[in-house]
Amino acid sequence: MCRLHLLSDSEKIALQAQLLTLANSIGGKNAFLKLIETIRKTTPNPLISKTSLLRFPKGLVRWNKTIHRDNLTLLSTQMNNRTQENQNLMVSKEHKNYKAISNMLRALGSLTFSITMHTEEEGDGFNGKGFDIIDAETTNLNPIFEILFFCPVNITKKLLNFTVKEGVITENDGEDEIQE
Repeated sequence: MCRLHLLSDSEKIALQAQLLTLANSIGGKNAFLKLIETIRKTTPNPLISKTSLLRFPKGLVRWNKTIHRDNLTLLSTQMNNRTQENQNLMVSKEHKNYKAISNMLRALGSLTFSITMHTEEEGDGFNGKGFDIIDAETTNLNPIFEILFFCPVNITKKLLNFTVKEGVITENDGEDEIQE
């Protein structure tokens, strides 16, 4: 999801709707962006915290597993190796790092996180999971988890403010067509 330019307009709209729903559950767009900025400013990466907890001005972010630095590094490498056609984090059994990647995904596969607010007026918060495990050979990173913990804030801002441009001319089998 950090590579916003690779998503189709319909994928961007669906992800935007999901993000806006989550943002409203914690107090709106600004509160959501402040949460992401807090996560980015925290060094080292908050996911490797032994307490599995991050405090931000309006609440708490908790996750259910301690993540080790080597697993986070391997996850980051796998995220960078993904392509638009293949979002799978799992590699083939012939890959030289198959065992390390498989162990990392097995260890982190059940990772969940929750965002809770200090007061009900600020919002209800929300829960999410880190990975979408499809089968033994297919594991994708959950887009919300990726946006919260890995994507730059400016990408999230662009996604939250995305609008489809009307009247864009595209080529379709050699004939120009105006999309509505």
